[in-house]
Amino acid sequence: MRLFIGLEPTPDFRHALDELQSRLRASGTEGRYLDPANLHMTLAFIGEWPQDLTGVLPAVDVPFAITLSHLGIFSGAKVLWAGVEPSPALDALAARVRMQLDDARIPYDRQAFAPHITLLRKPVVPENMDLSAIEVPQATMLVHEVCLYQSVHEADGMHYRVLARSAQVRS
Repeated sequence: MRLFIGLEPTPDFRHALDELQSRLRASGTEGRYLDPANLHMTLAFIGEWPQDLTGVLPAVDVPFAITLSHLGIFSGAKVLWAGVEPSPALDALAARVRMQLDDARIPYDRQAFAPHITLLRKPVVPENMDLSAIEVPQATMLVHEVCLYQSVHEADGMHYRVLARSAQVRS
């Protein structure tokens, strides 16, 4: 199984991301847009792993908010993404996920955590367009659980399925 641990957007947050994709399309930005149902934020990418990893999902002891804030493109211009406002709680959660993977001796991609939600791959942005000109919808979501996802390649492309959720702790 090809696995990763991440955050699932709430319906309102997902709607804002879908609206952001619509604004990008209207701007003439082309590329392989992700289906809104597949949008997520990866905390740790594991890759191929044969075992159940439900036990390594940390509970979110104190729910916290993340807020959509800006657009960006990773170097090499292969991914256009939506970013969130800086969040020490989000950084701490990603670190805790990775520490639990380390403790369980489960290998994962050790690239530094860069909080983002991929909106499209292989973007082609019009030459005269500045991404900062695209208005990012206001959206905030409360993070109260972590999800274990499986990447599944199907005839119509890649789909991300939630296999398990951490225990929810609400304050």
